[in-house]
Amino acid sequence: MEKVTKKKKLESNNRKELNLPIIIFIFASIILAIPSITYLIKNKTVYGFYYVWTYFFKIPANKAEMLNNALMFFLLITILFLAYMLIAKKCKNISTKKIIVLVILVSIIFGVIIPYTSTDVYSYIANGWSSAHYRENPYYTSTGEITDKTGQSDMMFEKVANCWKYETVVYGPLWTLICTGLSAMSLGNIDVALLLFKIFNILIHLLNTILIYKITRKKIFMILYGLNPFILFEALSNVHNDICIILFILLAIYFTIRKKKLFLAVACVAFATAVKYLAILILPFIVIYSIRNKDIKKRIIYCILCGIEYLAILALFYLIYMRDFGVLAGLFIQQSKYNRSIMYVIYEYFGQDKVEIIQTLALVIFAVFYVIVCVRLLVQKKIGFIQIIRKYNIFLLIFTFVLITNFNAWYIMWLFPTMFFLKRKAQETILILSYTSQIANFASFALHSEEQILGIPFLIIMIVGMLLIKTLNMKLERTEEGKIKLIR
Repeated sequence: MEKVTKKKKLESNNRKELNLPIIIFIFASIILAIPSITYLIKNKTVYGFYYVWTYFFKIPANKAEMLNNALMFFLLITILFLAYMLIAKKCKNISTKKIIVLVILVSIIFGVIIPYTSTDVYSYIANGWSSAHYRENPYYTSTGEITDKTGQSDMMFEKVANCWKYETVVYGPLWTLICTGLSAMSLGNIDVALLLFKIFNILIHLLNTILIYKITRKKIFMILYGLNPFILFEALSNVHNDICIILFILLAIYFTIRKKKLFLAVACVAFATAVKYLAILILPFIVIYSIRNKDIKKRIIYCILCGIEYLAILALFYLIYMRDFGVLAGLFIQQSKYNRSIMYVIYEYFGQDKVEIIQTLALVIFAVFYVIVCVRLLVQKKIGFIQIIRKYNIFLLIFTFVLITNFNAWYIMWLFPTMFFLKRKAQETILILSYTSQIANFASFALHSEEQILGIPFLIIMIVGMLLIKTLNMKLERTEEGKIKLIR
């Protein structure tokens, strides 16, 4: 009886310890959403919303007000991440259903927040509307050109960032189809369009959370993804399409290791590539793992068949929009922009000519090593999924943080689908990066500027912040180990 009583008391205490961080997390989320809620109640539209976030309900008039906004954002994001980590530590005391309910609740709260550190969603809406309403091909005609041609303003085009108004679509055809469908359902109302995109991303986020549990069968990974403030903010508040890449790569992994359906997995990678091109990086690793038990001749045959399937699916999507090879221009538009990356640092100090040479050389070296590793894995007799995914992650990290010339904070989302197969230290690094990437926004808020030169302090804050937290964490771990030794 005494043991049962002690067990019940322990469970009760654990629930109380868990409830506090959950309450703090929800409360901080609501506080973060208050400016958006207040604005929407007052104005009934996002059409005139000012691009820079302000907690004090007015456009910052001086540097002191800018700094106050930056500090408020820093404080709220930090509280959210601390509460999030405490919830993850106590995950054993929370049921799967409760996690899902909690994810739904906070997803709705973050979904209410108006996009204010990125205007990409308005480009999605505009490109979808140009296809749905104006019957223009967004791979050949920009929204700015449509406005110039018609001579009329359209609220669906007005909030597109100036740097994108005269650029054609840079995303894959599947994403353009999704944008066309969602924008068409809005009937030309930007508020309805934004709401539809947010609902779409919320549903994808919930599906991703469930898929992660089905793949890993661990509640902690559901929490690490589903309640991550970075994911919630970038995917649901700022409505980035990278969440779709997470979905399709998770589905590819699910069909690979749980259902053993190689061709379905390849199809999912093709769908992911038809959203953003980087998804192609995981394809050889998925195929090589699935055919690892076959003889070398069959491996080669399967590689060819999977390659044909992959290219056929992509070709079918591109044929919807293709007039000529100009449809692939999006592959190069992003790489011609320089901001918030190592390449931008080189660009700023050595000029465009030198950075283009370095960029090309880096891509060639990357491609050579990528092919060599894939060939070696193909002929290897014994290989596990964790081993092969860790190889893929090395290339993904290099591509994300070294090769991309126009790095954005939300690209860190690309690391999440396979994060759960990495070592604990690597998982911690990704989680810390997700935090410091948000804190790096401090520079933009404090200076109230979007100048390209801010890419350098952004990069420094993100990387140095990550290194400082990791160092502090290592010291704390050593201290804990010392205490255990003393006790023994």
